[in-house]
Amino acid sequence: MQSTEKRVIGIAAIIYTVGAIGLSFGNAGIRHYFIQLTPVNLAVSLLIPLLFQKKWTVGLLLGLFCVGAAGFFIEYAGVHTGLVFGNYHYGKTLGPGWQGIPFMIAVNWAMLIFFTTSFLAGKVSNPWFLAAIGGLMMTCYDFIMEPVAVWMDLWHWQKGIIPNQNYLAWFICSFILLRLFIWMSKIERNNIAIGLLVIQTLFFGVLRLIL
Repeated sequence: MQSTEKRVIGIAAIIYTVGAIGLSFGNAGIRHYFIQLTPVNLAVSLLIPLLFQKKWTVGLLLGLFCVGAAGFFIEYAGVHTGLVFGNYHYGKTLGPGWQGIPFMIAVNWAMLIFFTTSFLAGKVSNPWFLAAIGGLMMTCYDFIMEPVAVWMDLWHWQKGIIPNQNYLAWFICSFILLRLFIWMSKIERNNIAIGLLVIQTLFFGVLRLIL
C-alpha cells in the first residue's frame, strides 16, 4: 500500500471517528448536523477511491452506473410494493429523489458493490463464488447498519420491525448486482475502497452498540 493511500485511509478513519462521537454524545443540534452530512459523505466515499483507481475503464464506469440504476429501481419496487424487502419508506436524510426514492440510494448501492468487489479481488477467482461471498458480506453489513439507519432517518420500517425478508432480499439483490458488476468490469484491488468498507462497518457497529 502506498503512503498516500495510507494517509487517505487515516484521514477517513479520523473523520468517521469524529462522526461517531458527534452522533453518540453530541446534543440534538450536533447530531442533526452530522446526519445532514450523510449524502455528502456517501458521494465523497465513492469518489475518493475512484480517484485512486489504477485503471479507469468504460466497463468500470458503465458497471457502476448500471449497478446504481438497478439498485435504485429495486428500491423503487421495494417501497411501492413491499414485496422485495418488506414494508418501508425513506426519511429525509438522503435528500431529494423521485417518487419517494432518494437518488443517493443509487450511489450507496454502487459504492457497496464497488467496495465489496475490491475487498474480494485476488482472493476469489470464480465469479459466482465471489458474488455469493460478497452477497453474504453485504447482508452482514446491512444487519449491522439497519438499526442505525432507522435512527438516522434514512428509512423506516412498518411498525418499527425489520423483517427477515429484508436480509434474504439483500443477499439475493447483492448477489445479482455483484455478478452484473463482475461481468461488466475487470475486478481490481482498491486499497482505499477496502479501507473505507472496514471503516464504515466499524462506524455502524460502534453506533449500533452505543445507540
